Amino acid sequence: MLQKIRPYILVLPVLMLTCILFFAGLVEGFIQSLGLTSIYDVSQISFKHYEELLKSSEFWDCFFLTIKISIISTLISVFLGLFIIFLLFIIKTSKYSRFTLVIKNFFQIPMLFPYLVSGYIIFMIFTQSGWISSILFNMGIIEKITDFPVIINDEFGFGIIIAYIWKTSPFVVLMLFSVVLKVESSWVELGYMLGASRFNFFKEVIFPLLISPLKISSFIIFTYTFADFEIPFLLGVTYPKMISVYSYQIYMNGNLIDRPKALAINVLTIIIILSIGAVFYFFEKKNIHERRK
Repeated sequence: MLQKIRPYILVLPVLMLTCILFFAGLVEGFIQSLGLTSIYDVSQISFKHYEELLKSSEFWDCFFLTIKISIISTLISVFLGLFIIFLLFIIKTSKYSRFTLVIKNFFQIPMLFPYLVSGYIIFMIFTQSGWISSILFNMGIIEKITDFPVIINDEFGFGIIIAYIWKTSPFVVLMLFSVVLKVESSWVELGYMLGASRFNFFKEVIFPLLISPLKISSFIIFTYTFADFEIPFLLGVTYPKMISVYSYQIYMNGNLIDRPKALAINVLTIIIILSIGAVFYFFEKKNIHERRK
């Protein structure tokens, strides 16, 4: 019995410290967002900062931009990751199956870079004075560097979306690849005998097994991109900005009296993420219950 719980006992101090610091920060931020200087002085409680945010057009512009970028990044990353998994399945079931892990590791190279470094790489590649525009200019395809379309620091957020896709697609591959490894060659041969092509086999047999990890991957990617700061700060524009950058600039550049508003933005972000997580958990639990019936 002791041997079974020993690993949990060993990580318990670090886990407790992490939880205490995390939840203490959340509580402190929530208290300050209410305008309180002390948890014991409840007479000063005020939701005016939340009211100001919900009435602010700037907040809603930042919110909808964040939602748009998060949804687009998540959908493209999931579809691209699923396409890569299909390619890996084709390779695994061919005579080149020994190269499957090598190719899979190649697709996961972006995961080696921190998000800030990834954002800088995307900036260097796609900015108007970057690598691609310089190559096109030297080849004579464009007459001036400024003829290259604005992809970085644009209002739509193309640069941010590209950076998230480059970083999160390998994560989808990582989450789904274990399912491909479980596929036995005998399953594929049986499918061939029944007249199924590799695409039909993937669609009818493999894809249903990928649905659950795909949902989890989508939720993780969406919530991360919704609250991420580094890439939007580096590749975004002054206005509209993603909600994390909006909160940071209010906190760092505004007056001290505006700081509770920045913390209120963070609290709202956490509430939104927790609400999405609760809805996701409810429907996932409902689907599991229905499948068991």
